[in-house]
Amino acid sequence: MADDTMTIEVLISCMHQTDWSIIERSNVQTDVLIINQCDREEQEVYSFTNSRGEKCLARMICTTERGLSRSRNMALKNAQGDVCLFCDDDEVLVEGYDDIIRTACEQHEAYSLIAFRLTYSRKTFPEEVQTYNRFSSGRLSSAQIAFRRIEVLKTGVWFDEQIGSGTGNGGGEETKWLYQLLSKRAIRAIYLPKLIARINDGDSMWFKGYNKQYFVNYGWTIRRIYGTLLGAMFLCYHIVSHRQFYSPYCGIIDMCKYIARGFFEKRT
Repeated sequence: MADDTMTIEVLISCMHQTDWSIIERSNVQTDVLIINQCDREEQEVYSFTNSRGEKCLARMICTTERGLSRSRNMALKNAQGDVCLFCDDDEVLVEGYDDIIRTACEQHEAYSLIAFRLTYSRKTFPEEVQTYNRFSSGRLSSAQIAFRRIEVLKTGVWFDEQIGSGTGNGGGEETKWLYQLLSKRAIRAIYLPKLIARINDGDSMWFKGYNKQYFVNYGWTIRRIYGTLLGAMFLCYHIVSHRQFYSPYCGIIDMCKYIARGFFEKRT
């Protein structure tokens, strides 16, 4: 039996919301914190009743800041739930996701991060339980992870605000966040093949194809995540193991040249 006293809070990052309709669109059935990047600075509070007749608290922080990493950090700083779940504005939660998360947290008390399965056309998810360390954490995404808020905050690890949607530097913010978190001895991660949400297909805010700028940004972000030595080792492995995948988009020589340019590029 799930512990009903364990509070679950969904953390939604979105832009230019003018009302509370995102709660229904995302099928939120628990407390929720909405970080709304728009053209005003204000905070709003709203109470709603979920499908089970339970009262839930919704908070919206409207901010003129931009960038997904800044949104995630603002959510982390203002969250209140015992366990929190990142959610994007194109994500729809399944019925009973809160009970799934509570049960998982009770059964896996040693883990601060619990990842779940999503329905998403661009990614496949394992059918068996798996654990992750800092080096394998790159296979996870923040949108599938529930985390024990206090344990994560104690690490002092935040999203890198120079990476991610809205920065022009490409993606990788969640990879760095997870890598740094799992570098802490107290933080452990496990994946459970339990479905908690569906992500709708849509255009990425930063990914425009495997073009020159993608590979330049990729080289830059990998060094920012792993440092010079580990970053260079990772890139060598990645280029060799993915050369056939990338070949329709870019020749191996050009790809290496673009990645190297980004890897040694100085950005402010």
